[in-house]
Amino acid sequence: MSPAGVLAALAAIAIYAGMFAAGRHGAVHGLNGFDQTAIRFGVSAIILLPFAWIGAAPAVRRLGAGRLLSLFVLGGAPYSCVFLGALVFAPVAYGAALVPGLQPLVVIALSALLLAQRPALPNLLGALVCLGGLLLVLLDQGRAAGAGAASPGLLLGVGLFVLSAVLWGGYAVALKAWKVEPREVLATTAPLSALLYLPPYLLWRGVEPLTAAPVSALLIQAVYQGVLVGVVALVLYAWAVRVAGSTAVAALAPAMPVMAALIALAFLGERPGALQWAGLAVVTTGLLAATVWPILRKPCPARAPETGRKQKGS
Repeated sequence: MSPAGVLAALAAIAIYAGMFAAGRHGAVHGLNGFDQTAIRFGVSAIILLPFAWIGAAPAVRRLGAGRLLSLFVLGGAPYSCVFLGALVFAPVAYGAALVPGLQPLVVIALSALLLAQRPALPNLLGALVCLGGLLLVLLDQGRAAGAGAASPGLLLGVGLFVLSAVLWGGYAVALKAWKVEPREVLATTAPLSALLYLPPYLLWRGVEPLTAAPVSALLIQAVYQGVLVGVVALVLYAWAVRVAGSTAVAALAPAMPVMAALIALAFLGERPGALQWAGLAVVTTGLLAATVWPILRKPCPARAPETGRKQKGS
């Protein structure tokens, strides 16, 4: 296992975990999910323009326009609007539990329905454990609503997190089923999102929401969402899978829920309640069961038999 590959995977996962706090920061400063999505893909499309120039035509020929449009909906601007929009209404701890925690269930269900793939026992058990953590988060939401402490849009935020988990789970299944290469993602998703999303956004919202926001908030969105999430994390993750292997990278993914909550605590001061921490812990346990357990149970490769015995005195 390459230490450089593991570090690259950890860096990518940390960037994805920080995306929750970055989106929440933008929401606090007046940038809703539509505004943040415009900044993200406006910046990343400019950076990835050389990849689009070189790789878009081959990707269209191999995948076809229909599949590329599906990837755009599942992992491009529409997904970003839903995910970042959820952070306008709900705290990071909810998203950090719901989005990673629901994805195994979505992937298992879609793989069974569309690809006729039966889930392995560790994946199924891990997904069921994640479901227990999600129930704790929903219980916390119900408790807050019953006590009158919930914001009016909290339930909407929870619903948007659930929808974003469904979209991202579908994106993962599509990438695997269609054998989409990282270079094809770089060449198509951000440029296509900019092409299909930015013109309607500008006609509908204009530039007023962007000019009204603090410059610091715009810069954070441009650098974090547009550069780090839209480009750097994608490249690091793909390189880590190539160098360290997909198994080693998957084993690090369960760190994301708690990491996202800790980043939000450090930079936004969002302190999860007891039920939220419990939900995060259970979801993390479920993700560990689904990813690390199969690695630990994998038998060690048998040693090759000796071809000959060393002669005495040789």
